[in-house]
Amino acid sequence: MNILGLKKYFSYTTAILTGAIIGIVIFNLVVRDYFVTDSKDVSKHTIPISFSQAVNKASSSVVNIYSDVLVKSSRSPLPFSDRFNSIFGLNKSRIQSSLGSGVIFYSNGYIVTNQHVIGDRSIGITVELSNGQKEEAKIIGIDKGTDLAVLKINQNEELSSIEISNSDNLKIGDIVLAIGNPYGLGQSVSMGIVSATGREFNNPYSDYIQTDAAINRGNSGGALIDTSGRLVGINTLMRSSSGGSEGIGLAIPSVRVMGIINDLIQFGEVRRGWLGFGIDRRTLSTKNLLKISYIHPNGPAKKAKLKEGDFIIEINGQKSSYPLLFQEFARSKPGSLIKFKILRGEDYLYIDLLTSQASS
Repeated sequence: MNILGLKKYFSYTTAILTGAIIGIVIFNLVVRDYFVTDSKDVSKHTIPISFSQAVNKASSSVVNIYSDVLVKSSRSPLPFSDRFNSIFGLNKSRIQSSLGSGVIFYSNGYIVTNQHVIGDRSIGITVELSNGQKEEAKIIGIDKGTDLAVLKINQNEELSSIEISNSDNLKIGDIVLAIGNPYGLGQSVSMGIVSATGREFNNPYSDYIQTDAAINRGNSGGALIDTSGRLVGINTLMRSSSGGSEGIGLAIPSVRVMGIINDLIQFGEVRRGWLGFGIDRRTLSTKNLLKISYIHPNGPAKKAKLKEGDFIIEINGQKSSYPLLFQEFARSKPGSLIKFKILRGEDYLYIDLLTSQASS
């Protein structure tokens, strides 16, 4: 190669290198900033590969519950069966044990669980803490409507109570973790998402959180937590065709639980609002039209100036129905405000009713 050729070669090489350097500078000044900013935004929404911190935070507040129930043997219709059973000791009552989970709500020993975990005829309840320590518990109160119960154990030291989150902030698709004692195997964790909120499943007392997190026998009464380890619900039911965990899991929202257990601790019962009127049964199945057939002379409806013969068109802005009316009653507290749209003759009226304490 002659000198002229070498000069052309070095000129081309210099031009290529200069272009490459300029390109790198432009990328760093303009394009790189765009991608770096974008990657930072993406990292904020990256799903963590482990939820161990959330589980560790909440697990010490989840306990195992063992309940002993006295079960009487059923009588046989066969002749002489009672005498036969008495001779061989077959008609004696037996103790049947059930298991479930619970959550330490307050550090002074108050624990919430499902009412069906302890049953109606419990003769002894044992709570096993996360450290293996076992304590006898007494029943403070139960509410069959919401399937909740409050227990109390005596401890000299403060217990690790769970941090509570506002379940009203849950969104469909949020990740949740179920902690409990399935099949008595010990504390276990399953993961799922919030599939739906506000589910009734034929129970107007509750507006369940629906999740696909596995909830097996023994998980009842355990904690449903968010990815920060805060309680969002109490696991209560699993709906499936086989009874296994492949069905629909239901949890009672933490907001609902708070009101119930505070009533049980303070009063030993749940105090719900009283409306003070009755509905004509012939209109119970009528769409968007409920007829008031009775007004209590000293009740909230009388004070609100509702009248017999009024038709309820709307309840709190929703088209009226008996399930909706019962739901509003079941979830109300004394002093709750319920708004009605009424048809009286040819006139539409808007009436505010302030509930009072239900009469016993």
